[in-house]
Amino acid sequence: MAKFTFADRYVEAGLSPTPQIIALRQGPAKLIVENIDNNQIIDLVSVFFGSTEVNLEWFRDEFFKEDISFSLVNNERETRVLAALILSDLIDEENAIAILAITTGSVRGLRSPLDSAWLVNYAEESLLRLSVEERQYEDVQTKVTTTSDSELSDAIAELGVNDWSGLTTTLEQIRTEAQSSAKNMSTQIAKALKAFDCQVSLMQEESQMLWWLIGGHSRTFERSFSVFGTHQAALVGAVDLGALTTTSRFGPIAIPAMLERVIASAKKPKGQKIYDLGTVIDSFTVEDLEQLDVPTQLSALLAPISSAVVFARTMGIAVWQTRFQSKADLESSILLSPVSLGEQLYREHLLGQLL
Repeated sequence: MAKFTFADRYVEAGLSPTPQIIALRQGPAKLIVENIDNNQIIDLVSVFFGSTEVNLEWFRDEFFKEDISFSLVNNERETRVLAALILSDLIDEENAIAILAITTGSVRGLRSPLDSAWLVNYAEESLLRLSVEERQYEDVQTKVTTTSDSELSDAIAELGVNDWSGLTTTLEQIRTEAQSSAKNMSTQIAKALKAFDCQVSLMQEESQMLWWLIGGHSRTFERSFSVFGTHQAALVGAVDLGALTTTSRFGPIAIPAMLERVIASAKKPKGQKIYDLGTVIDSFTVEDLEQLDVPTQLSALLAPISSAVVFARTMGIAVWQTRFQSKADLESSILLSPVSLGEQLYREHLLGQLL
């Protein structure tokens, strides 16, 4: 993606800042990127998607230091644009929380931000790219080399008989070289072992997913996927895959294909049917919903599928939709294909694991 400037993004959002305003915004934005914590990232993503319930005093105070006229009351659009610019820089740094929160907040394209829609595409592209890159094995240097000093070898050869002073100096040099060589070898070995550990962990993650896929049974319910409907299987498969993602931040890029395999083994409705979210959630019993291990610490705005599960099992089947609509800013009648539904919940699960 082409790199746009602050001014470009402001103009794109219909704002016309002066050069002085641009200068006053860039410094604080850079400081926020350098010092931001996970909760603040979630705050910015929520504001980006239109939330008005986020406490952004920390954000305002940073810009207020440079511009005492900066206010969240009359700068709502600029605040969203600044949030998008900061989040874009975090994506450049491959911040997994920013990337996942933006992609889950878009709900597979059902929710559009009020400004800076480009950020959603950028996050999605980055997620797909990093899903591949973090599974690429790096070359491991297995040859460990020692350090040697040719001058020391010459000094040892030139030692004379009864040259006790020279011997003492040479022994000190030998000790120093041995320590340096041991430290160098230790560093090389540790680096190789770290690379091996990462590769083994990724291989274990992939092998566990493969055996799960071959088995055709849900780890959560210990039942065959053939007893579930297609949308049910998508949700159950997403939860299983989330639990199996123990090493990578973004999971395999083949997650949609895995979900398709699971959905293909489920009970097929007559005709091609896509059920709304409310119908899918209510097709489970409360007991089954309680077994779905979904993240509970995420807001409904950024994790609507997880929140729907939580609301339904705490409030009861068929009575949770009103609360869901008020918290998620979505209707329970939203339509998602089984694969999109499963992929949305899977990403919410990954985000929950990082927080």
